[in-house]
Amino acid sequence: MFIVKKSLTFHTKSTNMKTEAFNFKRERVAGFLIFLLFLLSFNIHAQKGIEISLSGYPGYTLVNFEEALGYNDDYMSDWDQFSYGFSLKGLLAANKPFSYGLEAGWQRLYYAYYIVPMGYYSAYREFNVSTISIMALARYSPAKKFFALVGAGIHIFDDGVAPAVYIEPGYMISIGENLKIPVSIRINPVFGDGLPITFALGAGVSYTFR
Repeated sequence: MFIVKKSLTFHTKSTNMKTEAFNFKRERVAGFLIFLLFLLSFNIHAQKGIEISLSGYPGYTLVNFEEALGYNDDYMSDWDQFSYGFSLKGLLAANKPFSYGLEAGWQRLYYAYYIVPMGYYSAYREFNVSTISIMALARYSPAKKFFALVGAGIHIFDDGVAPAVYIEPGYMISIGENLKIPVSIRINPVFGDGLPITFALGAGVSYTFR
């Protein structure tokens, strides 16, 4: 007698987030964005221009796979915690140490591949988790060289939304009056299942339109 072992393949790109905690309605997300734009409208007359910055962030994601994805780590056959992402920032430039703005970004957080035995069946499940983020920013730069960014906002997964914050100290390399190269270190915890936290190095280009 021969027993044929069948296999089922499931592919997904989302986390197993608890929708009752983080699955915000679209109306709330839209309201959050309107609120951020409302905050940026304060004291706009004191600003001296708009600074646009594009940066890349290679790094590492610390995450509890079992809590994030809902599977025992004993079934994990492959995983990758290398992270990378990109962000586009817009800041209201001013002749003051503090400036404020918004950031939109994309991040690849982590990868995991499971082979789960189910009697005569095996389920193959692959998770390649990425997010889109929207953040409100505040930057403190007392010497125009060293700076510290803090951000708060949301990360949008395939099946839900999670709040997030980050801190990013760094240094500005001046190329000209308006063109600069920011280099930084970024720590970004996302308050979803498994609490993924990215640790990344950042580098990019920044230009101030006056």
